[in-house]
Amino acid sequence: MANQQHLNLLIKGVDTWNQWRKQNPEIIPDLSKANLSQLNLRGVNLDCANLEQAILVNTNLSNGSLKKANLSYANLSSVICFKTVLSEANLSHIIVINSDLSKANLEKANLSQAYILDSYLVDTNLGEANLKECDLTNSYLIGANLRGTHLQEANLSTADLTATTLHENRYYRSEYTTDEIVIEQELFGNHSFLKIEELVNSCQEEIGLSSGDVDYLTYLERIWQRSQLESIYQTFS
Repeated sequence: MANQQHLNLLIKGVDTWNQWRKQNPEIIPDLSKANLSQLNLRGVNLDCANLEQAILVNTNLSNGSLKKANLSYANLSSVICFKTVLSEANLSHIIVINSDLSKANLEKANLSQAYILDSYLVDTNLGEANLKECDLTNSYLIGANLRGTHLQEANLSTADLTATTLHENRYYRSEYTTDEIVIEQELFGNHSFLKIEELVNSCQEEIGLSSGDVDYLTYLERIWQRSQLESIYQTFS
C-alpha cells in the first residue's frame, strides 16, 4: 500500500511534491496501489517511485519524469504522457487504453506483456525497450523509434507503423507484420551499414547452401523494393 505521507504530499500539487523530492533525494516514494486518477501531475518528478498497481486513469503526466519507476500492473487508461520520460521504467503488465504517449521517452523500458490498445505513440522513443508479448492492437506508432527493441511475440498486427524506425536510416510502413520485423532485426543486427541490394544478392547466392535463407529472401526483396522508393523520397526532402 502507498505511504500516506507521500500520497498527501503529491495531492498538494506538483510544485510541493517536486520541492520535497529535491530536498529528500534519498527517499524512494511509495505510491503502490494509490488512486491517482484525474490528477494534473504535469512536470512531476516520480523518478524511481514505486507505482506498482497504481490507478492513473485520466491522469496528466505530460512533461513528467518517471525514469526507473516501477509501474508494473498499473492502470494508465486515458493517461496523458506527452513528452514524459519513462526510460528504464518497469511497465510490465500495464493497462493502457486510449492514451497518449506521443514523444515520450521509453528507452530501455520494460513493457513485457503490457496491453497498449487504441493509443498514440507518435514519435515515441522505444529504443532497446522490451516489448515481448506486448499487445499494441490498434495503436499508432507513427514515426516511433524501435531500434534495438525486443518484439518477440508482440502483437503489432493492426498497429500503424508508418515511418517507424527499426534500424539506422531505415523506415517502414504499416503493412509490416511482427514476423517481418523480427526477421529484419535478425538479418540486420549491428550491420545496418550494409546495402539492402547486397544482402539480397548474397542471400540468393547462398540458397543452395542453406535452406533457411529461402525464408528470408522474400522479406529481403520487399525491403529492397521499399529502399528504392525511399531513395526517391529523399531527393524531395
